[in-house]
Amino acid sequence: MSVIQKVRVKVPASTSNIGPGFDCLGMALQLYNELVVEKHSEDGPPVVEIQGEGAQSLPKDKSNLMVRAADTVIAGRFANRLVFKAVNRIPLARGLGSSSAAIVAGLFAANRLLEPSPLTDEQLFEYAVVMEGHPDNVAPAIKGGVTLSIKEHKAVRNLALKPHPDLTAVVCIPEFQLETAKARAVLPDTVLREAAVENVSRALLLASAIERGRWDDLAAAMGDRLHQPYRAALIPGFKDVIKAALAAGTCGAALSGSGPTVLALCQKGRQAPAIGEAMVKAFAAHQIKSRAEVLPIERSGVRVS
Repeated sequence: MSVIQKVRVKVPASTSNIGPGFDCLGMALQLYNELVVEKHSEDGPPVVEIQGEGAQSLPKDKSNLMVRAADTVIAGRFANRLVFKAVNRIPLARGLGSSSAAIVAGLFAANRLLEPSPLTDEQLFEYAVVMEGHPDNVAPAIKGGVTLSIKEHKAVRNLALKPHPDLTAVVCIPEFQLETAKARAVLPDTVLREAAVENVSRALLLASAIERGRWDDLAAAMGDRLHQPYRAALIPGFKDVIKAALAAGTCGAALSGSGPTVLALCQKGRQAPAIGEAMVKAFAAHQIKSRAEVLPIERSGVRVS
């Protein structure tokens, strides 16, 4: 048995929605999963080795999400055994894009294993959207920075915003998981026109605040009426955590993705850790353990070598 080819992939965490940008806004963060895929000389089923997040709970066979993503690209082109060696730092089911990171890692690793690589980054993005079901996490995981995804008929395209160089993120990660399917199940099928108009106006304000560093606008810009009011009941203390963040510094705060992680955006500096500490204390008041991290924006996206 010998390794005949090896690919390394590094994929950032991502936060999505960012308040009013439901299913269309995303941001890459400097927290990474790393994957090495080895192509061996003998044939055989895949082998999965995992360190870190999900080491005890994620499947280690062909049902693993990374392996399934890789299979969609390889599509039977070779039968060599692949060994997937993952180091996971992105928490599972916390609203930080762990499933998107797994999908992106598998797709990009498999594409590099094939010579010449058959798919462009845009095609890999399309594959990822199909697997994930929505583009708001996979877009920043691939492209980095802050992304706006737009559906046109059956296609999805994305545009890059230009975040202010002083913009940073603070995430408060509770010690419980919330599956995306459960968080989506509580959402209504229809919304009031008033709520939709409010979200559009806030999303436009948010785009301006992110690009221009309008720190005082972030609190209003990250308000939402399409998903957070319904998901709040799934996250003990959510409203108090938001209030604590806003009281601790000039920032905006919202659910990260479908939660339960809470995201704050602010100007980098001394106030960022204070905002995180305030959110941790607010969760603790509701008997929820959590941890806070200051995560700068990852501006490059997925890296393959």
